[in-house]
Amino acid sequence: MKKFPAIVAITAMALTFAAPSFAQGYYAGPIVVMPDHSMSAKSMFGAPIYNEQHEKIGTLENIMVKASATEPMAVLSVGDYLGSGPKMVAVPLSHLQLQGKDAMMMAGATKAMLKELPSSVGSGN
Repeated sequence: MKKFPAIVAITAMALTFAAPSFAQGYYAGPIVVMPDHSMSAKSMFGAPIYNEQHEKIGTLENIMVKASATEPMAVLSVGDYLGSGPKMVAVPLSHLQLQGKDAMMMAGATKAMLKELPSSVGSGN
């Protein structure tokens, strides 16, 4: 799978949706990919995240962008945490790759590994 030509494309896409009035959408079907390989962040929200063994390891809930030129972070829901609802963790957006037209893939990840990450603060939840 080809990677984006530069992190600039991902940052520009994410900054488009960084307004304070940002409203979280819900996954409603295929991820929208343009001919230049840019993706609609809105179409990715709620998309399932799989590893290379085709095990579902989470769901993309949000994309967080800082005001400085740093890499956007993908906020993933990785299941219940001690019975208190879904645990949200942040990983660099570049760690996710489009898998077909309906899902994302995070190579080398497991659900257990993601659950060990600290909870994401400011995930919007």
